[in-house]
Amino acid sequence: MVMIGIVAGVGMAGFDRIEPGRSSMQSAVENFIESSRDRARASNQKVVISLQPETEQEAARWQRLVFRNVFEATFEGAASLREQIRLEGQSQLQVAGRCGACLDLSDGGAAVVSGRGLPDLSNGFVVDFDCFPSDVNSGKLLSWPGVVSIKQLRNGVLQCQVRAGDGDFFTNITIDSPPASLRAMRWQHIRLIAANGQCQLQINGKTVVSTLLPRYLSVAQDVPVFGDIDDAWYGKIDEFYVQALQAELGPVVPGDVQMMLSQPEIVFNRFGALDDSHSDDVVVRVESFGESLANFIIGRFSQEVAE
Repeated sequence: MVMIGIVAGVGMAGFDRIEPGRSSMQSAVENFIESSRDRARASNQKVVISLQPETEQEAARWQRLVFRNVFEATFEGAASLREQIRLEGQSQLQVAGRCGACLDLSDGGAAVVSGRGLPDLSNGFVVDFDCFPSDVNSGKLLSWPGVVSIKQLRNGVLQCQVRAGDGDFFTNITIDSPPASLRAMRWQHIRLIAANGQCQLQINGKTVVSTLLPRYLSVAQDVPVFGDIDDAWYGKIDEFYVQALQAELGPVVPGDVQMMLSQPEIVFNRFGALDDSHSDDVVVRVESFGESLANFIIGRFSQEVAE
C-alpha cells in the first residue's frame, strides 16, 4: 500500500524531489499496488500487503499474500490423463456433468486425484467444486489427509474439518452447515475458504457457516480423494479447483528511505477496495534522513497525496 501511495503520489509532490536513481521506485510501487487490487478482483479473494522489515541479509521490501491456482481436476477425457485420476470401486468418468464430463459416484466408489502432487496449502487455501448429491444420506465426500475432510451427514448437513494448530500441535477444526444446506438431485457449488485465521463454508455463493481458525494450517500428507469405498457418497462431482495463499515479493526499499504505514497491513477485498477491517484510510509516510519526502493516503478505491 505504501507502494501504492508512492506510486499514485509520484509526480505529485514527493518522489520528484528524490534523485533520479531512486525515482524509478515510482513506477515499481504504482504497478505493485494497482496489480494487488487487480489480483484481488481476479482471484475473487482478499490480498494482504505488508512491509517486510530490513534484516542483516536483506533490505526492506514489500510483500503480498495472494491466492493462486495450484490444483485442478475437470474430469474431462483428455484432461483426466494429465490429472492422473485413479478410479476405485464403481466410480466412473465420461458421464455428463455440469460443465461437460464429470466424476460419477452414483453407485459409490472413489477417485484419487494425484496429477498435481502435494501443493503447499499451509498459508491458506480455497477449495472449489460442484456436486450433485443423489440423496441426503451420510457419506464421505472429500478426503485430503493433512488438509481437509468434507462429509455429507444426514438431512443435507455438510461437515468440514480443517487441520490447523499452533505450529506444534494440530487438530481438526470442525464446522457443520445448517440442515438442508445440500439438496438432492440438483447441482450445487461448494467453496471452503481456510485463510487469514478464518474458516468459511459457502454453498452457491452464500456463506452458510464460519468459524475462527488457529494461526497455522497443516501440510498435505497425501493427495485428495473423492468418495470412499467403505463410507460411500452417492452423486456426481465436477470442476475441482484449489487456490493456495502464496507470498509474492514487491519492490525493495532503498536503505536511506524509510516508509511507515498507519496500519501494519493493507487488505484489499475481492473487489479491489480496502477491506472492512480498515476503519480509516491507510496513511503512508516516506522519509529520508529525517526529512519528509512524501505523504500518501490509500483510500477505499484509489490513492492520493496527503495534504
